[in-house]
Amino acid sequence: MNELVIFDLDDTLLCADSEFHFTKYIVKQGMLDKDFYLKKIKAFDKDYRSGNLNFKDYMRFLLYPLIGKSESELDSLVTSFINSSKDILIDNLTFELLEKHKKDDVLIASGALDFIVKGFANYFGVEEFLGTRTEFVGNKVTGETTGEPNFEKGKLAHVSEWCRKKNANLEKATFYTDSIHDLPLVEKCKNSIVVSPDERLKKHAEDNNLKIINR
Repeated sequence: MNELVIFDLDDTLLCADSEFHFTKYIVKQGMLDKDFYLKKIKAFDKDYRSGNLNFKDYMRFLLYPLIGKSESELDSLVTSFINSSKDILIDNLTFELLEKHKKDDVLIASGALDFIVKGFANYFGVEEFLGTRTEFVGNKVTGETTGEPNFEKGKLAHVSEWCRKKNANLEKATFYTDSIHDLPLVEKCKNSIVVSPDERLKKHAEDNNLKIINR
């Protein structure tokens, strides 16, 4: 049986934050006011770093300019975004990790919106992915998400359910992440590896003898 390898996406498999750069991209496309974007993104970033992020509100902010778009329109938008931004989102470590695990069973599990995660999974040739689910009604984006966000304990719950369906042993999986927000999954996966971690995750890794990779 192949090893299960789970990658967080932002600042882990990628060398930057996909949603941050996606939102900058749609500002450039004239889909979102620049001043409004800057004000809101700074506030969300402050809340994220202090551990006080209202994740649902953040998702609503990201989805607001996309309300009414179809799934195919989102896919096209994300493909254009990746093609225009890959040089600042993808680095040598990205390809080293994918090459290292090309014979393993790979899952990308991210708190990012599912259509963004899907775009990168397709780009990297990874079949399995999990993200925060975007709500569609009549094949149109409503501006809301569905279910529990794929974030913190929610990510652990969704990955655990995915493993149950795939008959995979999560405790034996290798999990790569950069963020303390993934601590529930880090603690579940015995082979967790942290990538240029934030200070709290770095301390946890050092205290628990986890491997640290620095970009």
